[in-house]
Amino acid sequence: MPVLTSQFEAALTNIEPSEDDKTNAPEVHSQVSDALGADAVIAGWGFSAILIGSYKRHVSIRRIKDVDVFGRLIDLPDDVLPSTLLSEFERVLKAAFPAVAGKLRVKRQSRSLQVSFPEYDGLYVDAVPARPWTRDDGLEAWQLPKRGEQEWQATNPDELTRLTTEMNDADHHDGFYVPAVKLLRQTRRSLMGKRRPGGLVVEIAAYHAFASGLVTGPTHADYFASSLRETANVLRRAFVLGFELDDPTMPGEKIVVRAEPGDKVALVDAFTAAATRAQEALDSDDPCAAAKTFQELLGKAVDDQGDSGYVFPMPPTCNADGTAKRFVAVTAGDQVVPAGNRRFG
Repeated sequence: MPVLTSQFEAALTNIEPSEDDKTNAPEVHSQVSDALGADAVIAGWGFSAILIGSYKRHVSIRRIKDVDVFGRLIDLPDDVLPSTLLSEFERVLKAAFPAVAGKLRVKRQSRSLQVSFPEYDGLYVDAVPARPWTRDDGLEAWQLPKRGEQEWQATNPDELTRLTTEMNDADHHDGFYVPAVKLLRQTRRSLMGKRRPGGLVVEIAAYHAFASGLVTGPTHADYFASSLRETANVLRRAFVLGFELDDPTMPGEKIVVRAEPGDKVALVDAFTAAATRAQEALDSDDPCAAAKTFQELLGKAVDDQGDSGYVFPMPPTCNADGTAKRFVAVTAGDQVVPAGNRRFG
């Protein structure tokens, strides 16, 4: 069974967000949060911003393009419409972040305001306004504007952060959960490119896969193969059998997945095939062929300049095509030996 520990660790390093992104992400979060909090109207609604999203959960992969500011409005009156809330955020952010060289930096979206930061290599912030909400059974969560801006949609992003931390702790998967999710996100990107469903859907499915108890270690290779298999099973149940994807943060609710039915099935098929290949690699007695399979599944890291090489390196004893390098051994008494390089000492 090829463990390939060094190669998996290198792959995780290669998909890690850059140091610039790690520095810039909290900076742009602070700029947007400070601008909103300084406005009298929004501050009067009890504004309190937190960081959410894959960056907060430590499952983002290179490169970080967006940072989510979750603008909690604790004292928002019940009669304030979602459209009004978005308009107020838009007013403040357009004043704080004016156009640069004729290009607008603030874009109104269906449930958030997007603020671009061209000085940080195209990084942008999604500022999401939200109001507190309590479900009939007492569950406390949040509501944010729904598409169409006239209704509200329930969400619970802080709970997903808590669940991620818990699943990754010593009592559960002892630090292997977060790396596995990052590898699954990279696999989705490698296999599906920019097609939806995106990385969050894979992450949610992976959480259910791990919660099933069927994802096991003890190595990154084991976790990668078994998490691919069980995540594919969760996605198949959701998108092929029609049960949809359960929201782990709000029992009884389903995740809203914005993707065409054909793209959902394509993701299921891609992960199912990938899981089969990963398991065959894990069961193989050929480490070079196994490494080549893992390399192909994880693909290349992509930044603003395009491909930057495969994220999973081949072992030094292997050729690029997945075959083993030939080493010629010389023993005492051999009458014919390979030619040397005429270097001595």
